[in-house]
Amino acid sequence: MPKDPTSEEKARREEGARRQRPAPGRGKRSPRPKQKKSSRSLATRLRVLGGSEFKRQTFYALENIRKGNLLAKIVGCALFTLIVANAVAVCITVQEGIDTQQNAPLALFFLASTVCFLIEYIARIWIADLAFGNCTRFQARLKYIFSPLGIIDLLSFAPSMVSWFVPVTPALIHAIGVLRLIRLVKVTRYMRGFRTMGRVMTKHYHEIVASFLVIMLLIIVASVAMYEIEHPAQPEAFDSLLSGLWWAVQTVTSTGYGDIVPITPLGRVIGGIIMLLALGLVAVPGGIFSAGFVAEFQNANLRKIERDVRHSSEQEHEGQRAAGKERAAEEEESDSAASDGH
Repeated sequence: MPKDPTSEEKARREEGARRQRPAPGRGKRSPRPKQKKSSRSLATRLRVLGGSEFKRQTFYALENIRKGNLLAKIVGCALFTLIVANAVAVCITVQEGIDTQQNAPLALFFLASTVCFLIEYIARIWIADLAFGNCTRFQARLKYIFSPLGIIDLLSFAPSMVSWFVPVTPALIHAIGVLRLIRLVKVTRYMRGFRTMGRVMTKHYHEIVASFLVIMLLIIVASVAMYEIEHPAQPEAFDSLLSGLWWAVQTVTSTGYGDIVPITPLGRVIGGIIMLLALGLVAVPGGIFSAGFVAEFQNANLRKIERDVRHSSEQEHEGQRAAGKERAAEEEESDSAASDGH
């Protein structure tokens, strides 16, 4: 019985497609799905949603006040205000004639601030497992304690507490006053620009280090050359290699205090060459930082647009599903009415 020509043609096409298909492990590999960089943030969101309500609102008050309830927003804003007020108070206390031990309002304010920062530190240790969602609770708390911001949080209240148990001396008061400036660093948590700067430094670490190494090399070469040239002419100005290094630093950075200047013709020629080289080299780190900042803000805007588009598409799909359910319900009602009529 003759074969159906359509079946033969179909079989030939399948055989040709099978031959053209690459064998397993050979040819072009299918692209792997990209791992999202937000795995840590996803784990954090899952832990936050799985925690108790009080712990979740504590996390929002300290880390993301926009998502918290009214009380969490009040606590977060009050903490930020307290940090700024401490910075202002430290500037006031450095004035002569103001003694924090004798001034009762200032002493009470610093005491209350120390207690508040201690409570904040304990709360941050407690919610560390929510902030570092990809770690165990113990690992997350150790990670926060030994992180730079964790050490800053500790130093914001620990030196002041030492004065409660140690005899107060003028040197101790001065040291505590200086360490109180660390409290101002806590403001970086609430400023987007500092976080962006950290991301830029992390992404462009090698380029930044390479540019600074080239600048340091230029400073060392310029200091040695200028010391060897100018020391015989003015030994009181270029009395050591450190004097040449000081001249090179202020020349390369375009500061130019004018306290040390070359006076020999060769020294002035070398100084001019170093100034011209420094104009190009010093601009390299600034260009890296500015390009990184622009790229970070552009990426942030793109992420926002993607979230908006995703949100609108989800709403559209939900509307379509709701409309489909309504049509299905209407069809069922019409079918049931038709069956009842028959």
